[in-house]
Amino acid sequence: MQSVFNIICGFILGLLGIILTGFVFIEMTARSLLTNVGIHGAVQTIVLSVILLGLIVVSFRIFGRLFAVLLTAALLIFLVHAVIGLPHSIQMPLSDSGAITSF
Repeated sequence: MQSVFNIICGFILGLLGIILTGFVFIEMTARSLLTNVGIHGAVQTIVLSVILLGLIVVSFRIFGRLFAVLLTAALLIFLVHAVIGLPHSIQMPLSDSGAITSF
């Protein structure tokens, strides 16, 4: 169960990494184009912020359903793990003081 949850979390993080790589590439390209055109300082920051907001909206439109499916699967695995949990017949390890360790 834990390995399935880890695989789904890996997919989510991998997808986020790919999206962020695309963001950085577009931002660096836009920054160099704005510098070549002669736009610097606060105006460049405002233009890049607008581009970033547009990229965020586009990425949620493109990958929104995939994020929803992956997050739903991860939460369902987490719920199943929380409901099933450890069998009640397994003894919890004792601490040095002899008391049961709480997890």
